[in-house]
Amino acid sequence: MDKKLYINPPLVNRAYDWKKGPQPKTRAQLDKFFKSAPINAVKDAICEMGRRIYAKGYTDGNGGNISVRVGEDLVLCTPTLCCKGYMKREDICLVDMNAGQLCGYRPRTSEVRVHIAMMKAAGWNACVHCHPPHCNAFIFAGQVPPNGINPEADIFLNQVPLAPYATPGGEEIAATVAEASKKSNVVFMENHGILCGARDVEEAEWFAENADAYCQVLLLASGHGAPLQQVGPKSVKDFLAIRKAMGLPVDDKQPLYNTRRFHGYKMRQASK
Repeated sequence: MDKKLYINPPLVNRAYDWKKGPQPKTRAQLDKFFKSAPINAVKDAICEMGRRIYAKGYTDGNGGNISVRVGEDLVLCTPTLCCKGYMKREDICLVDMNAGQLCGYRPRTSEVRVHIAMMKAAGWNACVHCHPPHCNAFIFAGQVPPNGINPEADIFLNQVPLAPYATPGGEEIAATVAEASKKSNVVFMENHGILCGARDVEEAEWFAENADAYCQVLLLASGHGAPLQQVGPKSVKDFLAIRKAMGLPVDDKQPLYNTRRFHGYKMRQASK
């Protein structure tokens, strides 16, 4: 590893450290845990990320959902049929890792099963599901964005997989997303939306912004009528090295490019 790629001082760790936290089991323990100051802080962060995705136009009505793992068998998540832009601390639910609700006066989102599947498969602590319009413009066409074009996109997204369609909230979509999440922290779900996994809930929201911004500029660039340019293999390897240095996963067996074509034509290749 090139020493210049090490980050010093280390990045701030904003993740809730559930491995060191208490593991409540009884009704009284669960209620006390659910109302504790550290958990209330996580609830507030979830509400803030809900406001952000709503303000960005990534959700409408009651769309989208957010989750954070807070215990070996505990996950905070947003409720069903609730606008993410107007959530309050008391709206948040607590479920176990089988999606069984433990605390909260509102019913949990049905799609928390998919979040939990991603957490189990890829080890993420937080997930954000939403419907960013530029991402969905790709998804509804059955496409994913090409890599090897923009450094930030490759570093933060790697190669985005497309999980086959299945009914939202069911076991089938949970299984397909779990498999896809081994390839990237952002998964496109056919005819639905995106699911972002991260170390903490703010990072998960950032990944949603990264994905939609990249898809937006690709759609704008396609209007030029000229082939887009992919950088050369050395540059893609540099992107992946930076990604690894940031603690983001990379499959060493993956090809350097997920596609050589975009918008019906073969892309140009840069020299480096």
